[in-house]
Amino acid sequence: MMLETACLLVLRNMISKIMMVVDSREYLSDYMKVGISTFLFPLKGYTVGYNDYSIEEINSSVVSNKYVLVNRLLDCRGIDSFREIISKFSGIKGLVFEDIGIYNLVSKLNLGMELILFQNHFNCNYDSVNFWLDRVDSVVISNELTLDEVKEITTKAKKGIVVHLYGYNQVMYSRRKLLTNWSEEFSIPFKDSNLIEDVATRVRFRVKENEFGTVMFSDKIFNGRELLDLSSIRYYYVNPNMIDHDKIMAYLANMSRNLDEDEDSGFLYRETIYKLKER
Repeated sequence: MMLETACLLVLRNMISKIMMVVDSREYLSDYMKVGISTFLFPLKGYTVGYNDYSIEEINSSVVSNKYVLVNRLLDCRGIDSFREIISKFSGIKGLVFEDIGIYNLVSKLNLGMELILFQNHFNCNYDSVNFWLDRVDSVVISNELTLDEVKEITTKAKKGIVVHLYGYNQVMYSRRKLLTNWSEEFSIPFKDSNLIEDVATRVRFRVKENEFGTVMFSDKIFNGRELLDLSSIRYYYVNPNMIDHDKIMAYLANMSRNLDEDEDSGFLYRETIYKLKER
């Protein structure tokens, strides 16, 4: 009985640290029932690769901790347009952003919002992470690090950080509309979401496009169960987009289970090769 109680306490502690991307507002109540209280709402017009929501939809969503995602790379017009709408948010805890222009803007406006830097393939070592932790509230570290590299960063980070825990890993982001270009070049029907395969390597990617660009995700769902016992974790990032809701709920009920066939451990045990070594 004591062991079961201890396991429940551990599960609740892990659940309480989840930052859940909102894939559908109708699922919010399901997530809150299992103890999730922190939600990330992708902002319509300022995100690529996610289901997104208007300011009105975000403001009217009743959750304990509400963050807004802005992951578009913005030009001057984009920054100016964001400046015009930022005061319209109500009840949000902070912004999760990719473009440094957002940091410069919000810092000058002194709005009292938390800032979490989320650049998918940057922040790969504790020096760069700590540089930003002197300026923002937290950092989402890269999704292509080994387990040892993640442990080193969490041990040496000045503040709690955010790590990827579950969902399709983002592989790349382009401001070009790649699916549209492909459709037009080869006269094939356009779909804004596709599963494509590289002919040479047979590696498959999940691709999503909107008017602001294209994002490619891994074919397999990343399951970072080995990260659950790390220290200095601010949030565990869970992205349920493109995953069946029942599967997400089953995962939340047993996050330390063995991996399913459609899941993998990403780069936790595969070192990223940046260049060929000299012989």
